[in-house]
Amino acid sequence: MTSSPKPARQANLACKAFSLAFCLAISSQNLMPVMAQVKPQTKPVTKKAVDRSSAPIKKDNSVGTRGQLVQTGNQPGLSTSETDKAQPVQHAAALPAAETAKATQGLTSQYRGGWQMFLHNPSRTGNSYIDIPPANQGSIKWKFPAEGPIDSSPAIYKGVIYFGSDDGHVYAVDEQNGRMLWKSKLGDKVKSSPAISDGVLVVGCEDKKVYGLNNRDGKILWSFETKDRVSSSPAVHEAVAYVGSWDGHLYAIDAKTGQLRWQFPQESPSNVEASTDPASQNSAETPKVSDTAGIPQSSLGRITSSPCLAPGVVICSAHNGYVYALSTQDGKLVWQFRTGAKLMASPMVLDRTVYFGSWDHAFYAVDLATGKQKWKTGAAESFSVTATGVGGKIFAANDDLKLYCLDAHSGKVLWKTQINSPVPLLSSAPAIAGSMLYCGSPDANVYAIDTRNGAIKWKLKTQRPIVCSPALTAGGVCIGSQDGNLYLIQ
Repeated sequence: MTSSPKPARQANLACKAFSLAFCLAISSQNLMPVMAQVKPQTKPVTKKAVDRSSAPIKKDNSVGTRGQLVQTGNQPGLSTSETDKAQPVQHAAALPAAETAKATQGLTSQYRGGWQMFLHNPSRTGNSYIDIPPANQGSIKWKFPAEGPIDSSPAIYKGVIYFGSDDGHVYAVDEQNGRMLWKSKLGDKVKSSPAISDGVLVVGCEDKKVYGLNNRDGKILWSFETKDRVSSSPAVHEAVAYVGSWDGHLYAIDAKTGQLRWQFPQESPSNVEASTDPASQNSAETPKVSDTAGIPQSSLGRITSSPCLAPGVVICSAHNGYVYALSTQDGKLVWQFRTGAKLMASPMVLDRTVYFGSWDHAFYAVDLATGKQKWKTGAAESFSVTATGVGGKIFAANDDLKLYCLDAHSGKVLWKTQINSPVPLLSSAPAIAGSMLYCGSPDANVYAIDTRNGAIKWKLKTQRPIVCSPALTAGGVCIGSQDGNLYLIQ
């Protein structure tokens, strides 16, 4: 790669920069800043949560009416570069073989019967375990008007739908009729998707805090302060919430008390974004940082994606182009895997494999236990959207405006479907129900797509772009739009 971008590359970045203006959890500033570097090590620390259980909360009971994808992982004559390989860490916490064998099946099965967090469960597979019959068209059962755009994907639990809005509120509405049960005012826009566990709703906020709310009345039980905004959606399991921040940390927070269990990395990373252009890493302005045991010690940059879980391990991706696997017990690094550019999409774990896409125009499958690459499939544009999967198939959207179905074992393209969008940056991850999957688009439509062949069964138009991902219930597809409405589509 030359030291300066080609005109086509400049045009591509300019187009993406335009689309970032409305896209959730995407930085609108400086797509290719200078990389700053620190050691990604962690130790358990103690940080006191702000207890706001006595703070009065006003309860509101009003009723609301372009390019070709090419597989590169296993083709003859193609070699895997050093940057594609996992980098084991000296003295890293070992991932128990027995827990690795359990993979995600036992974990995800615990969340059947609801949609308790972003993409259903902590592994982010997006599989609802329900079967919504295919239909020739979708119809709106009800819509609920918030006071601002909705970028927060909903959570559904025991007949109640929870979501946030740019108006600074978290809402709870009745699944059956869309009637508001309560709303709770936070300190800024709520783009994070709520996660519910043991009566506590955990959600991030642009006021740099993570909140724990009482799910029955919206009362703020605790708040935990980070050093930058939180658009990452928490993964909650066994009363611990794992969430990333724009300050470059992944936090493990007690979901009941708001107390910090641990953070990764322990040191405070620089606020400078990691570069996505390898050529810029050779710039005279880039600080020189020594490696430890051959492992690059780099700043995580921002964490705008959402972490995922497998037994004993939490996995997160960061703007510096790395995926990190950490022990859930103490946050120690198990392995790290480097891609060639920013990681905006959240990782997903399915059947002992971690799947994720990168802005380096490639989609990866990595072994959960070792961090070693299994396969890599290339594309003409970036993978900005979290992938989901079931039954040996992975569903991943690319910024060439196509949704791809990949073979989970080989990366082979099984089918691809065009998603019409006015901008080349997709953002709504697909949710799966039986033989159908559902996603939103910046063209303001909700799409229903057949998982078997990629055929579009129907699409339903809202008034503004759709950035968030849908949640599925037996009653239909629940999704928010930037037109300020939450829709239940049947």
